[in-house]
Amino acid sequence: MNEEIAGLSDTVRSHLKTITRSSGLPDTEESFEKMAMVWLEKKRMFEGQIRALDMEEVESFSRDDPRGALLLSYSGSLISLGTLAGAGRQVEYASISLRADVPDLVIMEGSGLAGDVRLDSEAQLSGGKVRSTSKLLKIAVCPREVPPEEQEKRIREATIFLTNGFVKINRTVLSAGQELPEQFNSRAIIAYLARKNGMTQKQVRRLVGDYLTMIESGMLLGERVPLGKIGRLSLKKRSARKARVIVNPATGREMTVPARPEEAAPRISFSRSLRERARRVELGDS
Repeated sequence: MNEEIAGLSDTVRSHLKTITRSSGLPDTEESFEKMAMVWLEKKRMFEGQIRALDMEEVESFSRDDPRGALLLSYSGSLISLGTLAGAGRQVEYASISLRADVPDLVIMEGSGLAGDVRLDSEAQLSGGKVRSTSKLLKIAVCPREVPPEEQEKRIREATIFLTNGFVKINRTVLSAGQELPEQFNSRAIIAYLARKNGMTQKQVRRLVGDYLTMIESGMLLGERVPLGKIGRLSLKKRSARKARVIVNPATGREMTVPARPEEAAPRISFSRSLRERARRVELGDS
């Protein structure tokens, strides 16, 4: 058994055994170890995202604390708490099922905490469909000096990244060769956006279609079109090229590359922040 798994507390092991039994996987030690590795990877992902967004881990959080917060339960559910405005917050509860390509979301407006929350205890919620969570493993909050608008942005970004990241991690425990729906194709993205924003998939599909058409139109009209924090899209002049003979590296034979007139080509310039985040990604073997 892996040393990390062997070092898990009795509380964690109990939760993992419950999750394993309800997962549909065979009730074996191998299945338990798979679920344990998934649990550890989610914990690492949560901790990494918290560090990236300069959020603080705490042992407890008051229901009257106005800051935004993220709660991670032992069962792997993610609860995001928006900043406190008036009598309530926006609360999002994401339960990540094993075979899903889109997270299961419950979004509650004007909701909040029914009491203070602390590690190793359930969180009690008010004003929505979800009344309580399983026991909490992690609580992360925004620093007090961060403006509410920026806190909301960090909570939203963390929620989108982590819920979809947890789905991706879950999929690694399923048997090799088992057919799974794609996670980041257009259908799954539309479905996720619809759930998250309380819209129909038809409405989201039309909105996203119009947005992409606006971007394409601006680029074709010669504008540098912003893509938010991703970067900018523009046209670049590609110089004319004479016909020439080269050696095909695959066959070792000479081949003729035809001439090409001067033409415009699409270009994307990635933002500095995206390049920085990409540099911190740990690449797998594939």
